Amino acid sequence: MKKGIFVAFEGLDGSGKTTQFNAIKAKLSQMGVNCMGEKQPSDSTLIGLIIRGILKKLDGLSVSPVSLAKLYSVDRYEHIVNVVKPHIDKGSHVLMDRYIFSSFAFQGLTSSFDDIYLYNQDAINLLMPDITVFIDTSPEICLERINTNRVGNELFDFEGIAIRERFFDAFERMKDSNILIVDGNRPADDVTNEILGKLKPLFDL
Repeated sequence: MKKGIFVAFEGLDGSGKTTQFNAIKAKLSQMGVNCMGEKQPSDSTLIGLIIRGILKKLDGLSVSPVSLAKLYSVDRYEHIVNVVKPHIDKGSHVLMDRYIFSSFAFQGLTSSFDDIYLYNQDAINLLMPDITVFIDTSPEICLERINTNRVGNELFDFEGIAIRERFFDAFERMKDSNILIVDGNRPADDVTNEILGKLKPLFDL
């Protein structure tokens, strides 16, 4: 049986990543290509829900940066083993809102690349995306969008420049990965059309 296609979407908070994730999923569905939509941290594991609470600073939840990086890696592995990889092995396509490069970028603010790689090595060895779509939107625009559209700030909202640098450092280090970098400063429809055009051959469209 032919395996499914695995596409991950990455970007700064406020980059338009989730907008594009949803738009591409809808466009592919219109073309007869049904994809599961997943996200990390996951909303199907207890650890994923704990991480989401920490990011939103709910009820004063906080952990050390190293603990947070390790929580992400455990949630990621459980999500891949129990949900994502079984579907891909059966031929189902999966679109993922954030994956391994988010850990290199966000947890890379406080942990080394090598440490994050070690924490996530099992997941990396088990499953990497066929393509990672990075929505490259300027940190200034991202922050404007966050302040306009979101009630309350999350843990990493004001670290955009440093996080973007760590994304690109990880792309350079993980040279075997298939990375599509898309200019996210343009109108959303233009971004969607470019991504869709690049993804069509993967889905034999």
